[in-house]
Amino acid sequence: MKHIQFGYITLLLFGMVVALTGIVCADQVVPAVPEIQSLSTSTAVDVVGLITETDAGTWTLTNDPGVNKPGSTFYDYTGAQEANTELINSMVAQLEPVGGKVVWTGSGTSLSVIELYVPESLLDTPIQTGSSETFQEYGELMGPDDPTITTSPSINSPGGIHTGALDPGQIQYTTAYDANIVAQAGHTSFVKSMNLDTRNKVLGQSNIDAKTALTYIATADGGNVVGSENILIDGAGMNTTASDRMLCPFAAGTAIVIPAYCNIVQAGSTYDLTVGSVTTNANDRFVGNDATNPVVLDYDINVKPYGTTAGQIPAIGSALAYIKADIQEGRVNGTVKDEDLTYNEQSSAQGSITAFTKVIAYQSGKALL
Repeated sequence: MKHIQFGYITLLLFGMVVALTGIVCADQVVPAVPEIQSLSTSTAVDVVGLITETDAGTWTLTNDPGVNKPGSTFYDYTGAQEANTELINSMVAQLEPVGGKVVWTGSGTSLSVIELYVPESLLDTPIQTGSSETFQEYGELMGPDDPTITTSPSINSPGGIHTGALDPGQIQYTTAYDANIVAQAGHTSFVKSMNLDTRNKVLGQSNIDAKTALTYIATADGGNVVGSENILIDGAGMNTTASDRMLCPFAAGTAIVIPAYCNIVQAGSTYDLTVGSVTTNANDRFVGNDATNPVVLDYDINVKPYGTTAGQIPAIGSALAYIKADIQEGRVNGTVKDEDLTYNEQSSAQGSITAFTKVIAYQSGKALL
């Protein structure tokens, strides 16, 4: 929106929803750790003079199965063997979470597997549900009876939070929240609630939930209130199996693999007022047991007139709200990136503001409703 330097401004900016769905789901919630924490604060202030409020926090959570099998043996079959999409999905679901690999060529109904990298522990496992053919038997049809045998050190991860490349089957999230308010030389009424809960959450619940309500009017020259708020969620995941991550049996039957992804979304606002009322709401959810419950980030801000017994005084000053998103998604073919989406949106107003409302809602995944 253009900055308006004079007159009255009425901005009704309703809604932005980013909903991303993969074969079954895109981002998937991370199960809570066994020991959970809950932190809540409530602040209420009514003062003429100076008030400050500062909030800042980051939280990283991972679900890393690790693969504690030092020296595990892998069998590398090469050649070519006819396949179909269902069969390839089944192989990917079984092999990639433990460091294995499936390489195929072709498209549509003409598919052929050209390489299988199979851990010794899965050689006698059926290549798909209901099949009597094992990975070893399928691999021998592709080429030599004596495949290349290797030992992969990449599967010796103990799991847990770490930097660098994710482990096979790992998902990891970081969320961050910060807010800062300074009001001086005026009458301020301020209420804020902050709730952080590390437990598994379902639809309609939040892991971080911050609500703020503020009214301000300057009582001296130079009086103003300045505020800023930001919330971020950063999630990355390798290919993982779907059947053990979904409560609904019908959802698990629609696909075998939850594809790899790497998604970052941030939203927030700033304002600088000499008079006015401001309410904000920031929340997200990314902890849970059921992958059909999507990852969510919501943010909204409402700047409106200051109420008095004599009537409404329009807010005076400036306000801004934004969202930034960088979305990267795969399908079922390992860590190949099949989607790359970047989005930025910003709305601002300056002058005498009668209404400024922006609602932002991000959802990644698929909820069965």
